[in-house]
This record gives sequence, structure tokens and C-alpha cells, in this order.
Amino acid sequence: MITSIFRVVASGELEPYKTGNGSQSQKRQLRLQFHGGWNGSDNQAQRVSNGIVGTMFGNLAQSMLYLNELVVATLLFAIREYNGQWYQDITITDISKINQ
Repeated sequence: MITSIFRVVASGELEPYKTGNGSQSQKRQLRLQFHGGWNGSDNQAQRVSNGIVGTMFGNLAQSMLYLNELVVATLLFAIREYNGQWYQDITITDISKINQ
């Protein structure tokens, strides 16, 4: 796990999903960039550097975050193998807005 300051680059739509025990919940993907890696350019290639895509689940997913907001987020990293390929999942376990 890591906790750091990030800038919100994009926030996905709230999506329903079924949990492991079959109950309904919600998730949202969030694109974050490590603070200091964004230069304000509209060039998408420059926005990708130092960035991550993480997923928020449950009540946390209902948080509405906006473009360029500064946040402190805790990320949980997990890897898994499927059909001979390795994948990494990044879960945002905690997030708080920083007043600017």
C-alpha cells in the first residue's frame, strides 16, 4: 500500500457490479497523477506520465471528484495470473480532498 498526493485527471461513471457473495454494489474508476507530474498541457501524452488508474468500491465510489482536484489517496496493489498472463489491479482504499 502507498499513500500519496495525487491530481485527479479523470473520473469514470458509477457502475453497478456483483460482489463475491452475490450482493449488489457500485464501483468507479479514477485516473490519478502523482502530484508534480502534470504541467497543465492539453496534450494527452503528457497527462499519462506518472499516472495510475484505480478503482473505488462501495460507498467510496459514490465520492464525486473533479478534474484537477488535489487528493490524498491510499492505493492497494494486487497482481494475479490468468491464462498465462499477469495483471495488476489497483484499488483506492481511502481518498480525501485537499482544500486548495
